[in-house]
This record gives sequence, C-alpha cells and structure tokens, in this order.
Amino acid sequence: MLIEYLFSGPKGDIPIGPDELAIPFKISPSENHPFLTLKDYFEAIKEFILEDHGKPLIAVIRERSNKDISQDTIQKILIRSEKHGDLYHLASVEIFIGTKSVKLSVSTAVSEKGKGYLHHEFDILKFLDRTFNLPYLPKPYFAGAIERHAGPSKESLSMVLADWFEDYHEWHLSIEKESGKQRVCIWDLKNGHGFASEEESHEIFKKAARILTLYYDTQNFSQIYPWHHAAGDFIVKRTNGIIDVKLTTARRYESFMGFFSDENVDPVIALIYFFLNLTIKMRLDRLDGLGDTVWAGGFSVEAATKGFFEALRIIETEGRYYPGKVDDLISLLKSFSPEEIEKLLHSLLEMYRKDDPGDFSIIQSNLKGHVNQLYRAIQGF
Repeated sequence: MLIEYLFSGPKGDIPIGPDELAIPFKISPSENHPFLTLKDYFEAIKEFILEDHGKPLIAVIRERSNKDISQDTIQKILIRSEKHGDLYHLASVEIFIGTKSVKLSVSTAVSEKGKGYLHHEFDILKFLDRTFNLPYLPKPYFAGAIERHAGPSKESLSMVLADWFEDYHEWHLSIEKESGKQRVCIWDLKNGHGFASEEESHEIFKKAARILTLYYDTQNFSQIYPWHHAAGDFIVKRTNGIIDVKLTTARRYESFMGFFSDENVDPVIALIYFFLNLTIKMRLDRLDGLGDTVWAGGFSVEAATKGFFEALRIIETEGRYYPGKVDDLISLLKSFSPEEIEKLLHSLLEMYRKDDPGDFSIIQSNLKGHVNQLYRAIQGF
C-alpha cells in the first residue's frame, strides 16, 4: 500500500519532501509546537486511520461504498494537509480502491482547549446524525488519540474521522471592485474565486436558514448555535447552476431560551426568537472572511425567511412540529407591527452584546432597517 503526504494547493497537490517534513508543526497559525514536526503530524494521521490493522477504516469504506473490501484492496492513500486553525488542523484522506476513491476528513486537536471542543463536537455530530439523519453535516465515524514522543517529552493528538465534502467551498461577503457593490464571493481554490449571481446568493442564504431550522427541536428548543459566516461554517457547491449548501460543524446543540427566562417557555415564543435570531445572524460576516464585520444586503432577509418556512413545512410533514400548525405561526407573525417586531428584537440585543461587541454595534446600527425589511418579508407569506 502506497501512502503519500501532500499539501493541498489552489493549483493541485504539492508533494512534501524530507525538508518540509522536518518543519515544526504549528499549534496555531502563529505558534510552533515545542517538538512536534510535520512528519509527526502526518504519521500520527496514518497511525490513526490504520489502527487495529485498519479495521475501523475498512468498516467506514464499506459503509460508504457498499462494497465488501479488505485492507489488501486499498492501493494507495493520499493524506493532504488542508487547513490549520486556532483549534483544529484539518486533513483530507483519500483512499484508492481499484478505479475509485473515497475521501474522508481527519480533524486534529493538540491544545487542551482544542481537544475539549473536538470531543464535544464529535458527540454532538453523532447525536444529530442519529436523531435527524440529515445530509447537511459531516457524518462522524470514529475518534481517538495518538501519542508522539521526543526524548522525555510526549504529546497526545486527538483525532476525529468524518465525511469530507468534496468540491464544496467557503464563501464570504466581498466588495466587487468594478461596481463597488457588496456581493457573495465563492472561494473556489481550483477554478478561482468568483462572485455568485443574485439568484445564487439568495439560494445560499435560503438553504443555510433551511438547514439550521431543520435541526431545530420544537419541543425542547435545542438548536445548532453558535454559528457564524466569518468562520466559514457554511460551504457551497455549484453544479450546472444548482446551488447546494452544507454546514461544516455543530459546536453546541442546546436552547438559548435560558438567557431570557428560567420559567416554562411557550414553544411558539421560543420559535419566534429562533426565527428572529436567524434573520439577524444570517446577515453577519467579515469582509472577505478576515476584515471588518459586514452586514449582508436586504435580499438575505427574504431568503432566510423563505428557508425558515420551507423547513417548518417539512418538520410539520414529518410530525416534528409541536407548537400547533405552521399556518398559525405565519398568521401570528403577520399580525405583528414593525414596532412589535422591533421590541422583540431588542430582547436579543443583550445576548449579542455579550457574544461579540463588534457584531453588536453593527446589529444595533442596522436594526431599524432590518425590522422594516423583515416586516415586508413576513407579509410576503
């Protein structure tokens, strides 16, 4: 079995030689590990995916391909370093069997904070996959830890094997130089960054809102939260003009209604707050992913509202909508005046202030306009 280590680059794979393997492994984009090298990182991934003679990996490939294979069937494995973040390090693992291949992801955490987040996220992804069986989050397969030693020093690397979303790309709000207008830029590393059309942008925001609503529990108000466009949480794939959206992570899954009241909460009120928060958070990004906080155009409000109600119709059909009927919720929301919507949104401001002061100032300065756009979007249903 041939195993190759590579860097993933915008123009294709970049082979890694002995000199590169000797480079210190980065704990974060700005900090080197005291003794780990890139070779330690890649070999730890190899050991992780092939532990127990590769039996867990073979089971995953059988599940993915519906074929009865063995380790001897694997001809080649490509391990690519894809991205290094503050908490996790992401690699793709491509396993070649005959003329076909299966691509998976390995997330690695080295810091204690990163390990805690990774273990928690693995448990949440397992729960959501088991509970909802939806195709929008990466399916988690197995987790483990690999130790590396350098003299008396040792380090444990926590790892999770999960789905890899091939040909899905990060996207962010950007400013088009020619027109000076705000647009959605899709970060296609293979074919080059490109701006989405108005229709595609609407679809991205609509499907992101739809995904989050589909995972909402109308009984206990649990939801995937927090999430943020600036973190690249939603990724997009364009195929012959068709937009598909996935969600890369679920950091927590719980209700935020405790922020407002410790008493019994009306499920309709909880759902309205979920919706209002959805329309606000959907508009927040950082310019080009790294710049100042930016506020998405009014189209995003209509898109998020449409995605929310599309998902509720599905939930209702599946028998998971417990507050009554979706039509009753629509009638209630339509009865709200702009002043009543603004009053409800003001209840969320303290939560935004605590979450992110930068986001809070943008939300506060755009609240009036948002209320009017949201009112019109609701009246359209």
